[in-house]
Amino acid sequence: MAGKGAVFMGKYFGTDGFRGEANVDLTSEHAYQIGKFIGWYYGARKGRKARVVVGKDTRRSSYMFEYAIVAGLPAPGADAYMPHVTTTPSVAYVTRVDSFDCGVVISASPNPFYANGRTVIHSRGEKKDEQTHAEFEAYLAVTLAAPG
Repeated sequence: MAGKGAVFMGKYFGTDGFRGEANVDLTSEHAYQIGKFIGWYYGARKGRKARVVVGKDTRRSSYMFEYAIVAGLPAPGADAYMPHVTTTPSVAYVTRVDSFDCGVVISASPNPFYANGRTVIHSRGEKKDEQTHAEFEAYLAVTLAAPG
């Protein structure tokens, strides 16, 4: 674990969630696996069904990533709420006040149109902590490296 005040930087996570070029660094398979992990992390491992809100910006790739994440969520039994095009603060607000386990924002503002990203927000409406980012990294390293 990084020292106090340090920012976790992994293969998939940057300083503000997952960031990269759509269909190069970030793929629909990557998004699907994120959905599966979120469904397990916030629900199945606790023996219940997770509730997740997934919002996006208007980038073309955001539509692909939204549906890929939402496709992965039910694998471990999670439910998704999709406000579709919305802002990061609105996803954080809805996550907190409507008692969602987690929120996901698909956006890379203010980066170029070909970039995209995903930020995971916990139930208090704030970005995930470094320990959770490390757990995402470990899961993705195994699932995305596995053949087929």
